Parts: sequence; structure tokens; C-alpha cells
Amino acid sequence: MPVPCPCCKASNDAGPACRRCKTDLALLFAADADAASLLARASDALAAGSFADAAALADQSAALRRTPDALRVGAAARLMAGRFADALAAYHELPKGVT
Repeated sequence: MPVPCPCCKASNDAGPACRRCKTDLALLFAADADAASLLARASDALAAGSFADAAALADQSAALRRTPDALRVGAAARLMAGRFADALAAYHELPKGVT
């Protein structure tokens, strides 16, 4: 997923430096990679039926990078765990127009 530069707002697909202003984005790319890894682990936990673990991992991923996929996995994990009010609240955190 592209990383937006905090200085010039350019979208960057590769690092470690911004393609436009040459700001060091290594930490942002590392956080993005960590978020993707946590989301993959959350998806695996969801598939394995470990709903509490899946929700926790999805929340950790969303804390690093709040993506619709992280929010969806967190909502699905809560739904499968029978935490319906929490699942609905997580679903409503999705940006408008994204389901």
C-alpha cells in the first residue's frame, strides 16, 4: 500500500526516501509492513476460529495503519465471537462508501 509523505503528501510505493522531497520514510514503511503482518496473522487467527486473537491482532494492525481491511477483520472477529454490539460499532468505523 502506498505510503503518503508527511512533508509533501506525495504517494510513495517504494522507499526509503520520498520520491519527491527525499524525506526519509523508512520508519513509515516499517510500520506499514508491521501492520500488514499483523493483519495477515489476524486473518489466519480468524480462519482458525481464534476470534479473540483475531480481534486483538486486527486492532493492533489498525493502530499502526487504519485500513478498511483491518477494520473489517476486527468486525468479523467480533461478530463470530458473538459480540454483536462491538461488531456493529467496528463496522461503523469503516469510511463512508466502503463495505
